[in-house]
Amino acid sequence: MNANTQSVLVRQISVADLRDATARFEGEASEIERAALAKRFDILSVESLSYSLESVPWRSGVKLSGVLKAVAVQKCVVTLDPVTEKIDEELQRGFLPFEDLYPEAKPGFEHEIAVDKELGEVPELLTDPLDIGEIIAETLGVALDPYPRSAEAGEVSMSAAPPGVEPITDADMKPFSSLEALRKKMESDNSGN
Repeated sequence: MNANTQSVLVRQISVADLRDATARFEGEASEIERAALAKRFDILSVESLSYSLESVPWRSGVKLSGVLKAVAVQKCVVTLDPVTEKIDEELQRGFLPFEDLYPEAKPGFEHEIAVDKELGEVPELLTDPLDIGEIIAETLGVALDPYPRSAEAGEVSMSAAPPGVEPITDADMKPFSSLEALRKKMESDNSGN
């Protein structure tokens, strides 16, 4: 979690409770929490947010998997009209103690952490307590559409060039397009003979 980001969806679980057996966590964000999440992510609102997670002991740490469901409202990037987005995001994250993430940690040295083949991600540092609320909030932030568009926005085309200069087109960006045009012209000239 970013040190400048205050967690607004706090659901702290003791690591001792997570390491021993499989556990399930389900819940919803309150109206106050949803308003705080909307402010955190600079969107119009979070209309609903629910989650269902399962934790299982994993190596010397914990693996969380589950699903986040939410309805968020953002401004259209073109018209600024409200755009409602339904989010149904699966998540799977692994957490390991510091000594397992950095087995030969030495002060002042860089550490390389490899993607875990089983997890498909880089394991994260296991903290005690583990705040699954912050994990849900982070998942929501990543799942939000970075460029929401309303149906009224239509297609937008932009080009820019200095005064008196013709803007570059898609065709200009294809280095062999003129050769292709020449080949077609030569074929049509040859077929006419």
